[in-house]
Amino acid sequence: MTATVEHSASTARRYAIAAALPVVCAGLIVSALLVFVAGPVGLILGLVFTVVASILRTRRFGIGVELEILQGLQLRDASGDDAAGLRNLTEALSATAGVPMPSLHVLEAKSCNSMVVGRTPETSALVVTSGLLNDASRIELEAVVARALVQIRQGDLVGATMAIKLGRSALTRVAASFLGALRTLEDPDRDVLLDRAAVRLTRFPPGLIGALETCLSAGTAIRSADPATIHLWMVDPAGGDAVTTQLEHRIEALRLL
Repeated sequence: MTATVEHSASTARRYAIAAALPVVCAGLIVSALLVFVAGPVGLILGLVFTVVASILRTRRFGIGVELEILQGLQLRDASGDDAAGLRNLTEALSATAGVPMPSLHVLEAKSCNSMVVGRTPETSALVVTSGLLNDASRIELEAVVARALVQIRQGDLVGATMAIKLGRSALTRVAASFLGALRTLEDPDRDVLLDRAAVRLTRFPPGLIGALETCLSAGTAIRSADPATIHLWMVDPAGGDAVTTQLEHRIEALRLL
């Protein structure tokens, strides 16, 4: 994982190209058919159409996906007194990490979890559950925010967000797999790597260890979470024994640092 905001832009372009690939294939087929109908003129028209359609697809793909994801959850702005610590920590850590401050939202849920979403660093949003705000200490909350910010900084968030859009179409999903665009999300060590990156930002492993232990004891299940958004959450919102095992593995990995 490359720790630069610039990597986010290149990652976004790669996903947009994956989205445009089916359009290019369809355009080439149309161009070939037009050759038989109108000869060289048909070929030129078909190629021009393919180029224009591909450019539009690349530029427009993913626009508004953040809003679509957030609208599926019952959120409120993190403007209340209960979220004052979250606002202060995010503002300070954003400056340290060198990324734009994400918009902040609270999800009313007793469980402890967080989600970050964003097609670009400038459009990113961080969601934390009210349970996390109530149960986590300031140091633990700082670690949660740090983990979200390193996702933004390293470009991981772009892939996790765009993958949701790509997954809604079989053609774009196949194109993304062909280009290797989903490889990072399929890495079994992804969560461990992000945890370690967060610790490098805070320089305090016990903070994230404590946050994950809080999630372990309080539960992480979010009923309203779309299963397709799993890569956007700090911990799998499905909950269950498998998630418990994953959390224990991540905690042990952090203790070895």
